[in-house]
Amino acid sequence: MTFTFGSFLLIILLSLIVSVLLVNKVVKIDVVDVRYPEIDGLRGYLAFFVFLHHSYIWRYFLQSDEWNEPDVNLFNHFGQTTVAFFFVITAFLFTLKLINSKNKQINWSAYINARVYRLFPMYLFSVGIIFLIVGYLTNFKSKIPFSENILAILSWIFFNIKKGLNINGFENSSLLNAGVTWTLPYEWAFYFLLPLIALFFKIKVNYKVILLFTLAATTIMIINGASLRHFLPFIGGIIAALIISKNIFGNILKQKKYTFLAILLIACSIYFFNSGRKPIPVIITSIVFIIIASGNNFFGLLSSTFSRKFGQITYSIYLLHGTLLFILFYFIIGLEEAKELTDFEFWSIIALSVFPLIFFSQLTFKYIEHPLMELAKAKSKSSSSKA
Repeated sequence: MTFTFGSFLLIILLSLIVSVLLVNKVVKIDVVDVRYPEIDGLRGYLAFFVFLHHSYIWRYFLQSDEWNEPDVNLFNHFGQTTVAFFFVITAFLFTLKLINSKNKQINWSAYINARVYRLFPMYLFSVGIIFLIVGYLTNFKSKIPFSENILAILSWIFFNIKKGLNINGFENSSLLNAGVTWTLPYEWAFYFLLPLIALFFKIKVNYKVILLFTLAATTIMIINGASLRHFLPFIGGIIAALIISKNIFGNILKQKKYTFLAILLIACSIYFFNSGRKPIPVIITSIVFIIIASGNNFFGLLSSTFSRKFGQITYSIYLLHGTLLFILFYFIIGLEEAKELTDFEFWSIIALSVFPLIFFSQLTFKYIEHPLMELAKAKSKSSSSKA
């Protein structure tokens, strides 16, 4: 196992570097100027770690037919701590928008429209692939009552808001994307809670907006059966936004010694905790994020053009990697054959799968995500000029 976790992790990371460089020559994308380039650079690595997390789970699922969290701390944190980072980032960026909008009127309708344009198109594309796969595996014939199918399809279309519903009776439908959609209802709940949060920043919000948005957030959480513990990283992100906006640390956290501190903190979290969802690991995640958001680029890694281009395709990587793994083991290799793979063979296949993952993710970013993002910006400018 030492060979797998050590040598093969390096081989997979090397495969990632080569894949990103090659794909950027074939499918060219531009780096967008953003206020926090280090955060953009961080995102891609987070999504890739989730891919490694689910690869590990697939390894043992093939042998035991049970989908369990990894029993190795590192691979468990690849999934749980990275998701905590994603939640912290979301809360940080949107709380900053509130802080920077204290003297402005927020167009809440335009805000939600922008979220729809940003999240729905790529998500619907990924779910469309899943529907096609399930249709093929069930011979495009109805296997369950029509009403059950409609409920499952609607749930999947709306970010799998109702967990555990199988499409057309296909058992464990969540395997088709490794169950990654569980985070999206939490993201949407936070988006809808933002007007309520705005009140704490003394921003005037129409009471109808507060009621409607809070009702939407509550409905999402009830239908989803959401756990309040998953909102802890969002609190970390809000605190991070308050600290960064007040420039409490100035340029201090940019120093290299704080890069080493961040690495040490993450190492301690991985070593001492088997889960990234516990309060102390979440606090550590938030502290490390504050260091990064303060402009610490980890010796230039996070602010590099390589990392930022990689970071731009995060959402596509996140949504597509689970489906790629399913296609790989179900159709290309075959479940029975995959059960017999040695560790060497399995992780070699994972290393080889990095290129198609990056290639297709960059394609979908360029032709699905980016055009809709630009359309959302254009509509936002149009509505602002009319106002």
